[in-house]
Order: sequence, then C-alpha cells, then structure tokens
Amino acid sequence: MHLGADYRRIWFGNASANLADGITFIALPLLATTVTDDPIAIAGLAVAYSLSRICSVLGIGVLIDRVDRRRLAYLANFSRAGMFALLTGLVLLDAAPIATLYLVYAVMGVIETMADGAARAVLPQAVSPEGLDKANSQIAGTQLVIDEFIGPPLGGLLFAMAAFAPTALNAVAFLAAGFAFWQLRGTYIVTPVETDKPRASVRADLREGAQWAMRHRVVRLLIALSGITCVAYMIPFSYLVLYAQEELGLDGTGYGLLLAFSALGGLAGTFVATRLRKRIGYGWSMVAALVTGAFSFAVISLTTNIVVVAIALAIYIAHAVVWSIMATTVRQRATPNAMMGRVGSLDGFAGLIGLAVGAGVGGFLASALGYRTPFAIAGAVFAAAAMLCLISIRSLREWEDNETHAAMSDVN
Repeated sequence: MHLGADYRRIWFGNASANLADGITFIALPLLATTVTDDPIAIAGLAVAYSLSRICSVLGIGVLIDRVDRRRLAYLANFSRAGMFALLTGLVLLDAAPIATLYLVYAVMGVIETMADGAARAVLPQAVSPEGLDKANSQIAGTQLVIDEFIGPPLGGLLFAMAAFAPTALNAVAFLAAGFAFWQLRGTYIVTPVETDKPRASVRADLREGAQWAMRHRVVRLLIALSGITCVAYMIPFSYLVLYAQEELGLDGTGYGLLLAFSALGGLAGTFVATRLRKRIGYGWSMVAALVTGAFSFAVISLTTNIVVVAIALAIYIAHAVVWSIMATTVRQRATPNAMMGRVGSLDGFAGLIGLAVGAGVGGFLASALGYRTPFAIAGAVFAAAAMLCLISIRSLREWEDNETHAAMSDVN
C-alpha cells in the first residue's frame, strides 16, 4: 500500500527527532556528571522532565485541536533545535550549571509532548485508515532502531569527543525534523463549527474531550489499559539495572548488550503486528499481546538463567511494540479528527501517571521482596489487563466490524 509523500515527510521528521532523543538519553546525563556527582541532583533531571510532561499534556491536547497541527509540529521541532543550539553555546562557554540542565529538561518535556502529540495527530490526516497499521509499524520500527541501536552509542561517542558535540548534532537533527513537518502539503487544520457562541474555555474543551472518551467504550478501554500497562511495565524496569547486576551478575557492558538484544524482539514485533491483525483482528491481537507480556514477566520471575531472561525480555519488548501499534491505530481510527489532540492527551496522561506509580511501586517491592518477585507481580497486572481486554472483546469486535463496513461503503 502506497502511503503518500506526506507520510514520508512525517516518517522522516519522526526519525530525525528520535535520533536526537536517543542522543539526549545518554549525552545529557553525562553532561550533568561534569557539573555534579550528587546522585539526587542527577535523578532530579528525570523528575523535572516527567513533571513537566504530566503538568502540560492535557493543555497541549487542547492546543493540538485548536491550531494548525502542521505548524505546531514544525514550530515545536524548530524550538527544540534553538534550545539545543543555545545549550551548545553554554557548554562551549562552560556556563551550563545543573540549574540550567533542570530548565532544559523541563522545557524539553513540554516541547517533546507537544511535538509528539502533533505528529500523532497529523498521521491519521495524512494516511488512510487502512494504511495506519503499516504506517504505525514503520514508525515504531524506525524509532526502535534509532532509540536503541544508533542514538545512545552515537551520543556516548560524540560526548567522548567533545562535550558540546551531542547537543550540536541534536540542534541539526531537530532542525531537519522541523523542516520535514514544514514541508507537509496536506490540510491539517481542524475546522471549527460555525457558531455565534464565543470559543469555549480550555477547561470546557478538556471536559468535552473527556466526556466523549468516557462515552466511547473502545476509547475508554484503551485509556484505562494505557495506565494499567504502564504501571506493569515500570514496576520491574524502574530497578532493572540493579536486577541485572545483583541477580544476573552483569556489568555495564553486559547490561547494555541485554537491552540491545531485547530490542531485537521489538523489531520482530513491528513485522508481526500488521500480519497478526489481519489474521485475528485488533481485539484478539491486543489480548494476545497482553498475555504474552504477562507470560514473559512470569518466566523472568522464575529463573536467573541469562539466556532465558534475555529471550523473555525480547519477547516482552515484542509484545510491547505489538500492543502499542494496535492500541495507537485503534485510538486514531476511533477518534474524530476534531478530538484527536484531547483524546491523545488523555491517553498520554494516563500513561504518564501509570509510569510514575509503577516506578514508586517497583522501588518499594524490590526493597521489600527482592528483585525477582516484582516481575511476577507485574506479570499479574498484565494478566489483569488482558482479562479486562478479553471482557471487552465484543465491543472491540463490533467496532472493528463497523469500521470494515464503513470502509466497504466508501469504496462502493
């Protein structure tokens, strides 16, 4: 299926921005270690990033539904380019204290939320509903390769060469991403309904989006599952490096290789997702993915054999990619264009809260029960999510049948 020129621009914009994100993941913490060796101060960078996203995601959803999404996407990336260009100058002048990095992380969280939300909102307008599976799979696969295999090693290499090099390359990468979105030629404006009433407030828009989402059985399910699965994911991943050291006996290199191997499972997931959906549909694909996630964590809780654990982690990442592709595509297809930003932000908010809760629960469970038992508990949470999805399978099947009939009617 030919996805069109605008899709290729969206794909390139996402790929370029993901490269910068992968470099940032390694380079900025390394930069922080040059100005402080306080672990609490360095951990605070992640807190600043997460809090800014949680506090801004719902308002950004309203913004996405009010403005030209194409313009929002390229301005967000141009803004990130400018921010990293400024940071590069500060690093060259040796004028980037930890407070500056906190500010960078907080602003980066807000702008990244805006850029990602706008990119997800323009995709259903650039690609036909039947092409969203393929488009989301390709974008997810590219992101996985860049985030896991290219960006972090490149960020570390550039930092070893010169502290300013990663931020300088990030400025270029975000500039390229902004230019890609600027080149979009389709119409990405939500046309407001003609009315004599003044524009609703941000709170009223949020309420409208939330009420619509809660009335839609499938979208409501996806938002709930987003929060639940993020809790399950973060329970063991919040302390995974300690698990790898204490239970598996891995050093830093071994831990990196373990993560790299697990990412191969994600690549397999991008190839499986569309084929699985064609065979058994969206609903059963999501149930199968969640069951697979539960199974993989259960296996890890029962063994410390490094080969078994590596394979189970790869299967887990494969499940996560399949789940993400299916859930994202269903939400995009089920949500009206005018609601895309707000509904996406509700889904993102549930996920961010789930990650925060999972991190806290994971740290507590690991300290109280050891490093293996929380995997079993997280697997049970995934099993509960699978059961919730299974209970709602009729709604998912009805929605998919209606989508199929609507597509056939459009063709005829």
